Amino acid sequence: MIDTQEIRKKILSLALTGKLVEQNSSDTPAHQLVESLSGSLNNHPFENDISAQEIPYEIPDSWVWCRLSDIGTTNIGLTYHPQDVAEDGTIVIRSSNIIKGKMDYADLVKVKCQIRENQYLKRNDIVICARNGSKALVGKCAIYEGDSDVISFGAFMAIFRTPFFQYAYLYFNSPVFRRNFSNDDSKQINQVTQNILKNSLIPIPPEEEQKRITDKINSVFSFLDTIDTLQSQYQENLVTLKSKIIDAGIQGKLTEQLPEDGTAEELYQRIQQEKLALEKAGKVKKSKPLPPISEEEKPFDIPDNWKWVRLIEVLNFIDYRGATPNKIGSGVPFVTAKNVRQGYIDYTIKEYISEEDYINRQTRGISRKGDILFTTEAPMGYAAIADLEIFSAGQRLITFQQYTTDEYMENKYYMYYIAARFFQKQLSEKCSGTTVKGIKADRLKQFVVPLPSLAEQKRIVAKLEELLTLCEGK
Repeated sequence: MIDTQEIRKKILSLALTGKLVEQNSSDTPAHQLVESLSGSLNNHPFENDISAQEIPYEIPDSWVWCRLSDIGTTNIGLTYHPQDVAEDGTIVIRSSNIIKGKMDYADLVKVKCQIRENQYLKRNDIVICARNGSKALVGKCAIYEGDSDVISFGAFMAIFRTPFFQYAYLYFNSPVFRRNFSNDDSKQINQVTQNILKNSLIPIPPEEEQKRITDKINSVFSFLDTIDTLQSQYQENLVTLKSKIIDAGIQGKLTEQLPEDGTAEELYQRIQQEKLALEKAGKVKKSKPLPPISEEEKPFDIPDNWKWVRLIEVLNFIDYRGATPNKIGSGVPFVTAKNVRQGYIDYTIKEYISEEDYINRQTRGISRKGDILFTTEAPMGYAAIADLEIFSAGQRLITFQQYTTDEYMENKYYMYYIAARFFQKQLSEKCSGTTVKGIKADRLKQFVVPLPSLAEQKRIVAKLEELLTLCEGK
């Protein structure tokens, strides 16, 4: 995949250093342009008070370094209260109305309150997200291209108004601008203050070169937009292809059934013997009587030597949902639903519990390497194979574990089955909850799953991994 965002950054860096287009000796030098504009904005001649230490890099001779306040004006937005919101009020632009560098009017807030003249947008104003809980969103901006002069902007927003709005917009999206507030100062980490805006250094090319730069960038970025669209379509098609491969695999359509494998019924009986022995020994909880599997519950036809079973018949449930143990800086890894993704475990979020808490939590069963970890909510329906020798499964997780240490099942087969649309459809039909959807263990135990022979389970997994690897181009 092509990283178009990184390409955009590099192009903008070239543009802001005078390396994207050629300089033309006939262009009017930029200092004359800035002197004229600064005089009209500030009622006094351009005063270049920038020290040599402030200048981050060299620019062409026809360019000039200046501050944003030398070429434009800036204002912060409107502060309003919840009681000011009204259906027939004035539109207030917020951070959520800037999407991918464009104005978006799908989610608008309107208010009725006093609005100062300088808090209304004018055509070609650059609207900037000046404050946000996410540092990554600070500084995102868009050009207001509307004709209405009765639209305001919120308190966490700012505007920059300049005749050079097209070039300035490129500057605001460039690494040159972002380093003005991407620092370790906690007071500034999530905001672009008025002081930062006014005093930020901007390299100004001649006006003719500004146009050449913006034309060039618009042309190149349009091409990159096309690449983004094609890559997005490719990803969507890839997801669909993988889904179809998994669907075919777990139905036995990618592998052949071999007589020497034995039947699923034989495998099922061996599993039930192990399950019964564990129940008699008190090592697993005795299952409640299960209803027979109806034809309506079977999502697809299976080969003759396969068998439909309920999930609890072939996999034991270890459910640690409930009280949350104390988290510590190091110890036994504590794996929760936050870590489990579809098909793998993400350890970027690291949590630990003490060995004492780990021992106390094992009364319901001990999760082992190779078990299936299943998320019951937030998110619901992800499954991955446990890959740690010692760990504790935590919130919003159920461990699916074989009834024997002997290999009667290929857990990866059921991991893939959980990801398939047939299982996910059962989840959506049987889940509960309004704000957060979740699945209860008692309902989950009755889900129907296909049981192939162990040998065929292994062939299916091998074929799926071969084909899915090819999809990734590896």
